[in-house]
Amino acid sequence: MSKSRNANGLAKRIVRQTSLKQSTASRLAKQAHVYLGSSVVDSSDPHQRRLEAYIAHVLADGFKDRQLNGALLGVRAAEPEGQSVKLTLESDMADEVLRHLLPRFDHFYGGVRGVAGLRIRGSERELKLHDAASSAHVTVTRADGGHIHLPSARDGEVLLWKRVPGGLSHDERQEAEGWTDSRGIEDLRVRDLLLSRILRCPGLVNSTAEPHGFANCYTHHAGDLVIEWCCGDTVEALCAGLLAHGFADDVPRANAVELISRHSAHLGDRTVILNRHESCLYGPNAEDVAASIRMDYES
Repeated sequence: MSKSRNANGLAKRIVRQTSLKQSTASRLAKQAHVYLGSSVVDSSDPHQRRLEAYIAHVLADGFKDRQLNGALLGVRAAEPEGQSVKLTLESDMADEVLRHLLPRFDHFYGGVRGVAGLRIRGSERELKLHDAASSAHVTVTRADGGHIHLPSARDGEVLLWKRVPGGLSHDERQEAEGWTDSRGIEDLRVRDLLLSRILRCPGLVNSTAEPHGFANCYTHHAGDLVIEWCCGDTVEALCAGLLAHGFADDVPRANAVELISRHSAHLGDRTVILNRHESCLYGPNAEDVAASIRMDYES
């Protein structure tokens, strides 16, 4: 099938999925590198989607702009396993993924960091991270097949996943209730669906970090995830690629995607916020920044 026919097919899909006009959908489709690819595979279990969304949210806020080798959330690949998902982690980031995710009480912070209620089972080469309050879980391995090292407590930290292995601590329970509280979040179902898909679509979202090896991600509150970058795909090309893979499936059509400008877009009524700078922020210094990030991981 020709590129033009592929673009036309994607434009029609975008019109069906969103409230964008035909002319805008056609413009997006012409920028996409991927057309009607495989749709993302979701879990039908709401507890599983909620855990995956929580994981994506914590990793985004944890890594910010300290990625290696273009792995935005430390994830190289994701493969569905029944209702769950198996995540292949960027080898050099794998230990930090565990540090960010496993819950700990930080006395200096004054609260719980990580995914409240997350516990571990399995071997050093294949760990199962499971929710203490449900059957939801994800499996993680390193891309190089090596060992993933469990984090030790830093000054002022209590490792809750180790201290309370069979359930949730009081502080974790409060934190978990905050994640499931709908106050200030328009649609929890949409949040869980889209943030889960961020975790399950590393091949698409990692495109934002590939040009320099790092990008920037963060959160404002429990309802959103922001991705910012400067080089590589345009916002419209990334949106088109996400839509081609079914990223907006089952999201209310009016809220599926809003193009704020050529450099900014909102998916799922500001659940996922995409921002691309008009010009490169680093220029010839990008390699030095990447080297500095790597040195931090090696120290």
